[in-house]
Amino acid sequence: MSQIEFDTGALPSALIARPSGDVDMAVTPAMQGELLAAVGEHGAGCLVIDLGGVEYIDSSGIELLFRVHGALTGDSVELIVVAPPGSSAARLLGMVALGDIGEIRGSLPEALQTCADPEAH
Repeated sequence: MSQIEFDTGALPSALIARPSGDVDMAVTPAMQGELLAAVGEHGAGCLVIDLGGVEYIDSSGIELLFRVHGALTGDSVELIVVAPPGSSAARLLGMVALGDIGEIRGSLPEALQTCADPEAH
């Protein structure tokens, strides 16, 4: 079962979501609701989903990223996904059209830099 920890302290406009455990079809519907609700509550201009703590992600997890990106684009919120090199998330993300889920970064500092400087990408 996946858990999501939220962090709002890194940048004023950024919301960091750190799911952990497995991201599969058993948890993705609830995760989507949690993510979008947290963005709305925080008023974030940038949502960073850090997949570094995810042990397993399947196609429903990738579909979740597409759905969240689509929902946020209408609200002018940028989605940045952190997929550390060598992680299961990075391997799976290497097989999809990445432009459709926002920016992909290899580390949280890179993602926060992208949030802080939207002109840099």
